[in-house]
Amino acid sequence: MLNLVQPRVDCEMLRTRLPREYPEVPENLELLPGAGTGNRSFQARADGQGWFVRVRNPKYAAAPAMEFEHDLLVALREAGLPVHPPLLSRQGKPWAWIGSACVQLSPLVVGEAFTPGCQAQITAAARFLARLHQEGRRFLGDPRKQWDREDSYMVIFAGFDLVRHRDTDGRYAADLNALAQSLHHFLGELPAQRFWKLPQSIVHADFHQGNLLFRGDQLAGVFDWDYACEHPRLKDVANALMYLAARRPRPFDPGDIRTYVQPPTFEPAWVEAFLSAYEASEPLTDEEWAVLPAMMVGRWMQTRSCAIIKLPEEERLEVFCDQMAQTLDQLWSFRAPGRGPAL
Repeated sequence: MLNLVQPRVDCEMLRTRLPREYPEVPENLELLPGAGTGNRSFQARADGQGWFVRVRNPKYAAAPAMEFEHDLLVALREAGLPVHPPLLSRQGKPWAWIGSACVQLSPLVVGEAFTPGCQAQITAAARFLARLHQEGRRFLGDPRKQWDREDSYMVIFAGFDLVRHRDTDGRYAADLNALAQSLHHFLGELPAQRFWKLPQSIVHADFHQGNLLFRGDQLAGVFDWDYACEHPRLKDVANALMYLAARRPRPFDPGDIRTYVQPPTFEPAWVEAFLSAYEASEPLTDEEWAVLPAMMVGRWMQTRSCAIIKLPEEERLEVFCDQMAQTLDQLWSFRAPGRGPAL
């Protein structure tokens, strides 16, 4: 079932127009629904071949940004990283407009989902991020996709305002108060001038298990580069730690936004596996260690705020507040024993 922000698309029009837009695609195409919570996706199959079809949300569909992403992915693939740039349409662009839908097509990659707690897969993901942040520096200053930060006061308080008046019996008062206090503390800990002075690279900016496929212990593909831009590399590190190095109460479902925002519980061995692999080539700086808890808090509050927009109104309060105070306490107190500057 579509959530409230995914683009609508005429599936029959998509099926019949894809062969006209892409020379690789035959006429006898079958479309099967895919997963994801922001864009709309499909698997397309014909004559023993397969493709992944993404219908981009309009907010990600600016031509310069899509050209930037394509050039980035081509460079990363040439550097040996497991990424899969979109195919070029008959117009020579890494997208095609079909009706009102902005569509991208890429080869269908076969692989398995991330196995929670698999330290070999955690290590592979960390090494990928380290390479991305090294290779991505060649794109610093590229004007085609200069995006502002997402963990902003306005984004987070927009989520807060959506739900705070729905707590009519005070059940979630402690969680809502914890978020309000954390937001003000976060603004003091990671203001703009400190954020933009952190080591920068091109970041994936949505690095979690829903965008990864593995073959055994090795990464087969990293997907969904809509948010890729020039930001502090610590943003990816924070995301990866919260998603790959923490347990969650229920299994992850890439088609259900509720499972993305479950409260995490860090596992020290998983944290160590990630950080050991990521820092092998270029350790985090003392300043990055100092602001890592704040970066995770900002990402967490922003993710919850954006997630509930995709849900029916009657679900938003419970999902937004689920163990909010407990999770914020855990993130603010995050430490990696034996790593970072001596306290």
